[in-house]
Amino acid sequence: MDTDKNLAKPDTNKKSRFPGGRFGLSVVGFAAVNAAIIAAVTSSHWAFPGGSIEQDVLSHNLKQSPSYGTWTWWAARGYFQEAKAPDIAMMGSSLVNSACWAADAVSTKNDVDCAVHHRVFTLEQLIKDRLGGKAPTVVNVSVQGAGACDFYMMTRGLMEGKRKPKLLIVGIAPRDFVDNKMHNLGDTEPFMFYQRYVNFDPEVSRAYSNSYNRAMGQLEWGLGRLPLRRFHSAVASHLTDDSTVDKTRKEAGDQLRSALSTRSLKVYPGDIVVSHEMAEGCFDNSAEYVKRFQNPHPKQFKTQLFFFEEMLRRMKDQNVKVLVVDMPTLEKHRAMLPPTFWAEYKQKIDDICKRQTATHFYLADSPEFSTDDFVDLVHVNWRGGGKLLAKIADEIADVPQLSSLLNAGGKPGDGHQMLSSKKSTVAN
Repeated sequence: MDTDKNLAKPDTNKKSRFPGGRFGLSVVGFAAVNAAIIAAVTSSHWAFPGGSIEQDVLSHNLKQSPSYGTWTWWAARGYFQEAKAPDIAMMGSSLVNSACWAADAVSTKNDVDCAVHHRVFTLEQLIKDRLGGKAPTVVNVSVQGAGACDFYMMTRGLMEGKRKPKLLIVGIAPRDFVDNKMHNLGDTEPFMFYQRYVNFDPEVSRAYSNSYNRAMGQLEWGLGRLPLRRFHSAVASHLTDDSTVDKTRKEAGDQLRSALSTRSLKVYPGDIVVSHEMAEGCFDNSAEYVKRFQNPHPKQFKTQLFFFEEMLRRMKDQNVKVLVVDMPTLEKHRAMLPPTFWAEYKQKIDDICKRQTATHFYLADSPEFSTDDFVDLVHVNWRGGGKLLAKIADEIADVPQLSSLLNAGGKPGDGHQMLSSKKSTVAN
């Protein structure tokens, strides 16, 4: 049998072929479709996203801003909404937010909308009372769940260059350095948000636990800087369902704990409001920390200390003074970590602060805070917030290199004024 007769004959007629073959045609087609979408959107006056963090968070078309509606986005927006750099910036996790939100709600006698409330009027007034003259501007950019690596990224994204404050107050606790539930530091929402606006340098790369994660992080960083990827982020924000807030906890009446524990991807004005008339009581949240503190020396501990020191070093290079405050906690919470850890932790923070000329104010075991000052084992309520901010104001007044940063003048008021009852008159 002659099988050659059954075989297909080669086509000798020359056919035109698109350069790059099917793949090249797909790429061109993809680009053409995206170009058409961009042209359609921009022609309808929906402007293309900016390129800087300030442009993004202050955009007139908010839903096109990458990560619009996250806690980190609101904090950045609050910082840049000020006409000029604040005199003082406050930074930390929910421990700082609980103090600022609760104290302001009571001292100003106004409910606090957590998405948009970033001035710390109570601390402004307390500092004015101690130093006299004009009250400084204090802006809080803390984010629930943030750790030392996130603080580092916050300062790089917000506080370097023309927008640097005179003084940075950083509230810290062991959870910011030791959290067994966190495996890759570069995966946190604050870190990923600010990574859009800083260079992927060797310092940033330390947030990734291994070479594979580091490569993926750098790839994500590179893609995120492409115009079409930024456009994709804008479209994703525009189309995301807004109804993501946990309404059950909010309606339960404990607004402050709801504000501190909400992990919603999107939060909007009116979703989380702390009333100026708050419920009393301290909730035992130790179960939340059992796994977090299971190993007091995880691999990330050294990495978080690295980011903490790098943050202080960069602030020193920017001539920004830093006050590091170890936040007060209750004894039952402190007992979840061994005494040897606390001694080592305090010494390491002390040494880092000394090397980078920062002031370390240790309040973790302060006897002046009791159960009545907390909503749970780590978060202060309105009463504890008033005490904490008053002690911070005292520290600023007592340390010459800090008090000299602020415009002092006139006759100082009562140097020991603080919120001691719900009838306090400290206001903005």
